[in-house]
Amino acid sequence: MITKGNLKDISFIKILINLYSEKSTGILRLTNGSEVKIVYISKGKPVFSASNSSSDRMGTMVSRLGLVSEAQLDAALKEVMKTGNRLGTILVNMGLLTPEQLFDLVLKQVSEIIYSVFEWDDGIYNFIEGAPFSDEVITLDLSMWTLILEGVKRKFSPDKLKELIGSTKTIIQKTASSGDDIHILKNTEGEKIYNLIDGNKTVNNIVTEGSMGELKTIQILGVLRLLELIYPSSEKTETAETPMLKIEITTKIETFKNQNLFEKLGLDKTATKEQILSAFTQLSQKYRPDRFLDGEYAEIKPLATELYNQVLEAFTIIYKDTSREKYLRELSEEDKSMLSVESDPVLARQSFEKGKILVNEKNYKDAYNAFKTAIDNDSTIGEYYTAMGILETMDFSGHQINIANAEKAFLKANELNPEEARNLYYLGIIYKNKKEYKKARECFLKALVHNSNHKESKKQLELLEREE
Repeated sequence: MITKGNLKDISFIKILINLYSEKSTGILRLTNGSEVKIVYISKGKPVFSASNSSSDRMGTMVSRLGLVSEAQLDAALKEVMKTGNRLGTILVNMGLLTPEQLFDLVLKQVSEIIYSVFEWDDGIYNFIEGAPFSDEVITLDLSMWTLILEGVKRKFSPDKLKELIGSTKTIIQKTASSGDDIHILKNTEGEKIYNLIDGNKTVNNIVTEGSMGELKTIQILGVLRLLELIYPSSEKTETAETPMLKIEITTKIETFKNQNLFEKLGLDKTATKEQILSAFTQLSQKYRPDRFLDGEYAEIKPLATELYNQVLEAFTIIYKDTSREKYLRELSEEDKSMLSVESDPVLARQSFEKGKILVNEKNYKDAYNAFKTAIDNDSTIGEYYTAMGILETMDFSGHQINIANAEKAFLKANELNPEEARNLYYLGIIYKNKKEYKKARECFLKALVHNSNHKESKKQLELLEREE
């Protein structure tokens, strides 16, 4: 169990991973000069944070976002001094924020404080195990993988991450990691990329086979490197292995069918002109047709030509300001999913919490949409699917009972959180109603394995015995 030390000796990432592996609960205090950040840990996961930095304060945030004027903020701060109430509560009471806006802001504030610590290369840390904290605060429920990926994206530029993993020709190897070390990758994009690494593939091979685009893949490989799950080995000499090269180019062409112009260059739609030019240069050098003039490349040249033309088309359109802006408008108008906003775990949690409130208000239609938004923005949290599964079994305005969708939702929830008894219970009820009694019994029994006091599952097993 780590207790205290210096961030020069161990990164914030490694501290989080150690706490996660040990399922620790307590308070992690981090100090850098006069700046203090506190991260609250519950069963290994960061759930709340606090800071003494003025840039992290609620007042600074609402002012920066333009939600209140300077005069309104001054008035609210005076009220804080007078009453001792929280600034957010005062702003709601003054009618300057809605309760929903306050909820969103608190979650954003909490996550931003945690992300900011990733940028620290120096400072003192001290973990106080078992230290209590209020259960009344609004808490995060981000997956550890999501948290670290976002933190690394903010700390390291793509070029810096490339330095960590090597050139496109570098062969990537796995370290001798234990099962506990890679548990963080379960059901994530990181797991998909990690599973591609076999000791023979280069960075470029992994980018191609991963089909996530170069930028996303480099970010994931960078995280795996920082987690010490992989390391760069020797560079592979580019040889004219025609069969492998043909497969590589054919696979890339097939991947292009489902990608927009930015993704074809391994970029996202926020890429700068410098990044666009750099990506095009790398791809064009690798796949330009004049590389394949020899007779042994007879089958490859037409494929390389097709691929190069698509890369050139993408570059030509998105490099110029006018054509790029027009293309982005077209994507927006056509609502193409390939350019949808990247997953947003904070938005997902906000939507989920709103959905719970709407359920309590019996506004099931809007709750359904809120839960769907949560899943769309973070597909790694089991309780989101549980909530959706429950609503799929209900008949309300704009929605009819859909048992097939409910079953899929509960199966996904169980996959993400196999120790949650209620998902198994709900699946058991579905199978029981379908008269699939064997499957129903298995679900109820598994539920009791994980929670021996699950009364509903016990009752259903007794009923099954009578009905059969």
